[in-house]
Amino acid sequence: MDGPRKSWDQRLFTLLWIWVSFKTLIPWLVFFRLTLEGDSYRWGNQYFNWTFYSSGFERADFLLIYVLLAIGIFLLWQMRRYRFTVAGPALTVFLGVLAADAMFQFLRGVPIIFQGDTLGVNVDISIPFYGLQFVMFLVAIAWWMSVVGLRSAPPAPVAGLRKRLVQICLVFIPVQILLLVVGEPHGLTDQIGVIGTLSQWTLLAYAFYPGSDY
Repeated sequence: MDGPRKSWDQRLFTLLWIWVSFKTLIPWLVFFRLTLEGDSYRWGNQYFNWTFYSSGFERADFLLIYVLLAIGIFLLWQMRRYRFTVAGPALTVFLGVLAADAMFQFLRGVPIIFQGDTLGVNVDISIPFYGLQFVMFLVAIAWWMSVVGLRSAPPAPVAGLRKRLVQICLVFIPVQILLLVVGEPHGLTDQIGVIGTLSQWTLLAYAFYPGSDY
């Protein structure tokens, strides 16, 4: 593989890492809130006109969050290990399903609202949501086609600043549990817990980023 094309492939890898990390951010947050807050936490989402929702574990729909989180972590792990034969098709299928759902919602004229009661967020993200879903699906295809012949190789271990960031995230877990379990729903402690959990995943995604020099 020549230099310029390899550099182009690596940029796509970085872009995909950021996107998959972002798509896993909400399942990461909802996972902790569902698990720790129980019935006081409600969430909902819609895929292909099927509505999934639950207050704590009252409905089996909560399993969707666990599945989405597992998929996100699995994809990032395969990318981190540079397992191109797994990461390429897995990313393409996953992002392809999300793109198909985006097309379905677009044709139905359904707005995409990002809403969070605790932080008082209510934003219409329809245009960027639909656009990015399609773009990233195409990026996944392009990256897969570019690395299909490459062998997998383990990345450098987490060290230095990145290792300290992972340690900080682990140390935060007891505080995180206290804030989300004991804190008043939608109150100040809940807000701090939510912001901390979002920051926790962001730092972990950065710390485990393997670099794109393969």
